[in-house]
Amino acid sequence: MLRNHNSDSVRRLIHRFRVLMKVLFRYIAFPLRLVHHLWRTLLRLYYDSRSIASRRRFQRIHTDEHPERVAGSRQPTMILPLSNPHPQVSPSPGPASCSSRSLLPVQAPPSSSSCVLQLSPAVPVIPQSRSSTTFEPFVPSDVMRYDKTPSINPENNKYKFIPPKTTDFLDPRQQDCGDWHACIHPEGALYFHNPTRGIYTDSNLQNEDRRCKMDSCVDEVLALTPPELQLCCDKIELVVQLAWNQKSKVRICRYYFIDHDKHLLFWLHELPTVKLFCGVQGVEKLSHIKYAVEHQYWQHCEMYPNANLPCARLLKELKEVVVHASAETVTTDVSLSPFDGDELSKILDLIDQLGDNIGGTYSICVIARFMRYFVRAKFFNFCGLPAARLDADQTVYKKKKRNKLVLVLSWTFNVAMFGAPQSHMEELRRVWVDRSINSPRWKNFNSKLSTEWSSITMYSTVMIAVDVSFLAVPSVSNQNSGSVPIISTYLSIFCIVGSLVVSLFLTRQNRLYGQESADTAVDFLTKMTGSAFGTKAVATVHGLPYAMLLWGMLYFMLAFSYQVFTSTPTLTLATTGSACGLVALFTLWLIYAARDFHISTRFLEWLRASICKARDPNTA
Repeated sequence: MLRNHNSDSVRRLIHRFRVLMKVLFRYIAFPLRLVHHLWRTLLRLYYDSRSIASRRRFQRIHTDEHPERVAGSRQPTMILPLSNPHPQVSPSPGPASCSSRSLLPVQAPPSSSSCVLQLSPAVPVIPQSRSSTTFEPFVPSDVMRYDKTPSINPENNKYKFIPPKTTDFLDPRQQDCGDWHACIHPEGALYFHNPTRGIYTDSNLQNEDRRCKMDSCVDEVLALTPPELQLCCDKIELVVQLAWNQKSKVRICRYYFIDHDKHLLFWLHELPTVKLFCGVQGVEKLSHIKYAVEHQYWQHCEMYPNANLPCARLLKELKEVVVHASAETVTTDVSLSPFDGDELSKILDLIDQLGDNIGGTYSICVIARFMRYFVRAKFFNFCGLPAARLDADQTVYKKKKRNKLVLVLSWTFNVAMFGAPQSHMEELRRVWVDRSINSPRWKNFNSKLSTEWSSITMYSTVMIAVDVSFLAVPSVSNQNSGSVPIISTYLSIFCIVGSLVVSLFLTRQNRLYGQESADTAVDFLTKMTGSAFGTKAVATVHGLPYAMLLWGMLYFMLAFSYQVFTSTPTLTLATTGSACGLVALFTLWLIYAARDFHISTRFLEWLRASICKARDPNTA
């Protein structure tokens, strides 16, 4: 009997072992088989590529932008002639170092010697033509100066020691740039300037091939320019930037012309106005667009300072603008100035210091930067139009019809939150006007919010301590957990903790975004007001700490009043009841007097209008 039991145990053990092996084979064998097939496929591809490379040879043909590979056979090498009696594409004008010779019925790449190509009869060779350049107009704000990809290798230390007797620390590649001169911006950026032709570029022209491409693109742009708009170093200049489209494999030449006499830019092709208008809607007049173009002009002068500009006249004009803005800031609180009073005073001090040392690149950059801000403010405020904005909180757009559902929900939230969203809405509308921001008012608005939320955080902390202390009272703690005082106190704690958390979160968010520039603030508010509720959503969020704190106080007052009025004798009840009623009366009186919506006044106005309409039906 014992032997049968042992045999059954061994049999079950063997069966379980077989099941385990089957499971392992099922879940492990397939991945191993897959890896085996993958490895064999990679080896086969490797040997096939090596065999193909041994049978065929490749020769690179350098075009304007990228090398092309031309397959050669084992046939004898064919030497092509250096001239073609019937060329179809003429070489574009350019410097002598960039001249090209026609080898085939299509234009060949630039070369200074004879070209020897290995060709297969079955594979025709068609080099890329230099006419594949696409010209795109752009604006100075699109210059990729501040968004360059990092290219310095920290492990590459070329100079371990400075050679003796070294007195010249100029880069040889910067010295040998032909007609282009390497310039250093006061901020430290490197750009190139051709003083003989009046051309600027941020493209790195230390490479000879890149200079050839740049000169070729400049010649093609100037070939499209009418005679009356030709380059003149003191009046008309050109900015060119080369780019490469990875998808279409086409070279892109971005450009814009500068007219210093008119303080404007112009282009030879149509320019999209998306980035030029900076999100401003309702632009219909050329006189209005002029300020947007002039704003880009001053940004160009800031990025490429020209010593030939009339600095004395520009400095005088800037001083008049700053003085007027200072006077407006002092006399009114709705000034359109992009700077506050303290900042304007500092600008005036800088202008006074520039008066003695004017004419250099540093002073030109300073003047252009301040002029850019003031001209931009003119564009945002529709300067020179009949509907120009004259106050910082004045809207120039027509009001849209509001959705009734949104109005009802907004009114409900406003009542439930004790009018906090409405008060924040009024403050927000003074700052966020027509989807634009006045920088001084934005900073003042955020400082007020920070002060309010900091005080609410302090009140919430005190109220949490009061609620917890109330729960520790013996007459309250001995009650049933379902009693009114305990439930109301729990609700009070929840509301106050919510107020504390929301106020801390909003304070942190305000510190991150509140002191940013106006452009960053516009992006932030655009995202926040993108819903159907618009600015009402932001105002509701800003009023949450105050509303939840008040709800917490009301729940605590409910718990405390219930505890007092249900467990006290008659004399104490009469005394405390009278005092509580008096406090409630004065509180409601204050709320009624300070309210923004007067029902009685609105009702009387509606009643008078109805009576007048009934007496005279012809009146509209």
